[in-house]
Amino acid sequence: MIIGLVGGMGSYATLDFFERYLNLFKADKEWDRPRIIIDNRCTMPSRVRAILYNENWDIIVDELTDSICRLVDAGCDKVILACNTSHVFLKDVFAKEPRLYPYVLNIIKICAEELMSKGVNEVSLIATEGTILSRIYQDTFVKYNIIVNVPTDETFSNLRYFIEAVKMNIYTDEMFNSFENFLLEQPGKSLILGCTEFPVIYSKIKERASLFSIQIIDPLESTLQFLYREFRQ
Repeated sequence: MIIGLVGGMGSYATLDFFERYLNLFKADKEWDRPRIIIDNRCTMPSRVRAILYNENWDIIVDELTDSICRLVDAGCDKVILACNTSHVFLKDVFAKEPRLYPYVLNIIKICAEELMSKGVNEVSLIATEGTILSRIYQDTFVKYNIIVNVPTDETFSNLRYFIEAVKMNIYTDEMFNSFENFLLEQPGKSLILGCTEFPVIYSKIKERASLFSIQIIDPLESTLQFLYREFRQ
């Protein structure tokens, strides 16, 4: 198995994914792990602004298509997009290059399948405003009979604040406390971290006792576990 990763959206989230890949695929020798090829495409325009204002939509589709093509042509069997919002553009990517469809693992669908198998029928979601307003989670999860609760528009500035903290790699106690409180304010006991920056923050506060009552769901982690099972078969 050769894993391909389209990263750089953002780069610290990509770094977090690679570290988790290393920790999951434990090996006595380096060559016992599956090969991974990472395209850290940090030059891509904002996916959120493309959704909100139709800025650079075609450029993003072209760049995603190019990255996935390069990974597939390099021999990757499975390709992951380390960005939830980028999945909004996959329909156009596949229309442009239909041959790519079998290679791309949709982390949102994998997450939905895992939750359905566990009998979860309602979750809360925190994500970029682009992901939320695109309804990609809501429209995907309804096919699995799972209700998705999303934050109100008034909280979008909080979401941007947390995401930018990771992108800039700048953390403060105030930000950690604010993120903890934000998680606790979400309805229900199952919460999807639907932006790849959020697991980076969560990993730094997950030992706080107040968070033990929440079932945290990370689509990238679900996808890593999916890959691990396939690799071990």
